[in-house]
Amino acid sequence: MSNDNQGYDYGTLVNTLIKAISELSGGLQLIESASGGEQPEYPFCQYTITSPYIAISPDVVEGEQFEIVISLTWRGLSGHQVLNLANTTNKYFRSQEGRFFMQENGGIVVVSVQNSGLRDTFISIEYERSAGIDLRLRVADSYSSEVQEIENISFTNENLGG
Repeated sequence: MSNDNQGYDYGTLVNTLIKAISELSGGLQLIESASGGEQPEYPFCQYTITSPYIAISPDVVEGEQFEIVISLTWRGLSGHQVLNLANTTNKYFRSQEGRFFMQENGGIVVVSVQNSGLRDTFISIEYERSAGIDLRLRVADSYSSEVQEIENISFTNENLGG
């Protein structure tokens, strides 16, 4: 979680997902979509936060729970390999093991998992094969505001008298 008055730290979500993907895939990498830097060797997984904030209770501000939708896409040169990885990822996040891992390591609740299917891309002379899932997650915000504490309250009843 983050410091008070900062809101939710999306880095917590990303770090938890990096660990989860590494665990479920035997050490394969999760990277941010459309980011700079060297692309890892195939296969690897990319994430995109497609909906960073979906309100659950619009009146709650402090300690608010809200939902996030994140897309996970496996990329490789083999269609069946990325389909297998996407299917394994789907099952992991629907399983008790995956749900427990997310809760224990990031305070993240897995709300739902949807298959998104194939997402192949033509690159120069060959196809990059890709398949993925979308995760709907619930997190708790650590935001709090300064509220002046009332230490003493005294009441005077002006109707008492003679």
